[in-house]
Amino acid sequence: MRTTVEAFFRQQPEWVYFITGLIIVIGLVTIFILIGRAAMKYTEKIDKELGFQKIQRELHDTKYQAAIHQDISLQTIHALRNAERFLEQLQQARRFSVQAEENLQTYENLMIRVVHALSSDIKFQPGEQHRSAVWIEEAEQLVYFTGSNAFDDRDGNQILPMNDTIAGRCFRKKETQLVPDVSADVDGSPSQNGYGALLCIPLSEWGVLTVDAHHAFQEEVLYICRLYARVIDLAFFEYSQIIDDGYIAQQF
Repeated sequence: MRTTVEAFFRQQPEWVYFITGLIIVIGLVTIFILIGRAAMKYTEKIDKELGFQKIQRELHDTKYQAAIHQDISLQTIHALRNAERFLEQLQQARRFSVQAEENLQTYENLMIRVVHALSSDIKFQPGEQHRSAVWIEEAEQLVYFTGSNAFDDRDGNQILPMNDTIAGRCFRKKETQLVPDVSADVDGSPSQNGYGALLCIPLSEWGVLTVDAHHAFQEEVLYICRLYARVIDLAFFEYSQIIDDGYIAQQF
C-alpha cells in the first residue's frame, strides 16, 4: 500500500504539488481570516458589555451624588426654617414687655433650643453624630454655659483654658477655627468618644460656640453653624442687657 501511494505521487506533475500547496495556503489564510473576524466580533461584544457596565456605574454614581445633594438641600432648608423660627421667637421676646426674670428665662431657653437643634440640623448623612456647646468668657477662661444632649454628663462648671485650647484660640483671635483633626492641631488633644473634628465660632466679645464631629465637616455645615451662632449671639446680647441693667444678678 505504501509503495502504491509513493508511486502515485511520483507520477504527478510539478504543477499538481504547486496547486495543492496553494489551496492549502489559501485554506489556512481563510481559516485565519474567519478566526480573526470571530475574535473581532467577540472583542467588540466584550467592549460593548464593558462600556454598558461603565455607563451603568456612572449612572449609579450620578444617582448617588444626586441623592446626596438632595439630602443636603432638604436638610439645609430644614435648618433655615428652624433659624427663621428662632429669629421670630427672639423678635417676640423683644417686642412684648414682661417681667425681667421671665425675659431672662426666655432668652436662656432660646439659646438652649438653638444649641440642641444645631447638633441635629447639621446631620446630612445617616450615622453622623455631632455635639455642640456654648462657652462664656469669665476671668480669662471659657466656662460651659449650655450644650446638646451629648454634654449631659458634663459638669456645668467645666472650664476650658484660654491658652492651649482651640476654643480659647478662637476667642482670642476672634476667628472661626475649622479643625478636621484635633489630634494634629497644636492646641488640640486626642479625640474623645470618637469626636475628631472641631468647629469653633466666636460669639462677639463674650464667648464661643463649639461643634464636635466624628469626621471632617462638610462645607454646608459651616454656613449653618454661622447662622445659628448669630441667633445665639443676638439672644445672649438681650440676655446680657437684662443682667447689665441690674435686674438680676446671676453667676455662670
